[in-house]
Amino acid sequence: MNRIITLSALVSLGLSTPALAHDDNCNVELDGNILYERGVLTVDMDNGSTMTITPDHNLTVNGEAIGLDSQQQRWVSDYYTHIDTAIPMSVSIAADGLALATTAVDEVFGELFGADNDVVTEFNTMFADMSAELDDTFYDENGAIRINSREMRQKEWMEGGWENEFEDRVEEAIAQSMGKILVALGTQLMWEGGDMEAFEAKMDRFGESIETRVERQALKLEKKADQLCQVLADADEAETQMQRHIPGLDGLNLMDVSYHGHADKM
Repeated sequence: MNRIITLSALVSLGLSTPALAHDDNCNVELDGNILYERGVLTVDMDNGSTMTITPDHNLTVNGEAIGLDSQQQRWVSDYYTHIDTAIPMSVSIAADGLALATTAVDEVFGELFGADNDVVTEFNTMFADMSAELDDTFYDENGAIRINSREMRQKEWMEGGWENEFEDRVEEAIAQSMGKILVALGTQLMWEGGDMEAFEAKMDRFGESIETRVERQALKLEKKADQLCQVLADADEAETQMQRHIPGLDGLNLMDVSYHGHADKM
């Protein structure tokens, strides 16, 4: 049974994607609704008004153009640019996290039991389904990135819902496949001539090798998440200045970000 626990733990490494919402070094809280479509950014503000910024950085509130001085325009441009940068980064990290989990399964179960094993096939089918859900959530019919926070909340993709759903599905799949895993492990033990010590030593070496490879990829993913958090922190700073200094944007409070001492908005 310890061998099963080891395998499950290794697969779980693929699920340990950086959680931006509640990371020790990065805390991101999103409030309100955002729509990003065809490069147009629309935000519902706390005061009931709707702010829109076009790809050429023109600002409107409730459809009316807002005149800006040069400093105000810089804040608007910074805000749009950072959000425009953060959105594809977020989508990429979600896709990379899914790919990492798939790699963990292929590495752990594929190399141990064979790539055509039923357990590997079932996991890869599950990951393919989740990848299709990710594409459906973040891309329009033309393949362009589209973000609608209302739809994402309904699908529980916000507030850590994606990660929770991800982990729940994998844990359920492992539980459902436990019988097949035990049979496969028994077969491996027979190949070792019934020598339990030799089998456990082999499993330990295998586990260490897989863990090293998966953790290396996870570290790269964490670096990308760290870069994303900095971009969001910069967007939050621009949002603060817009809220304070541009008439009609007093209700703008889409995000609050703290990152490496980056203070939350007051």
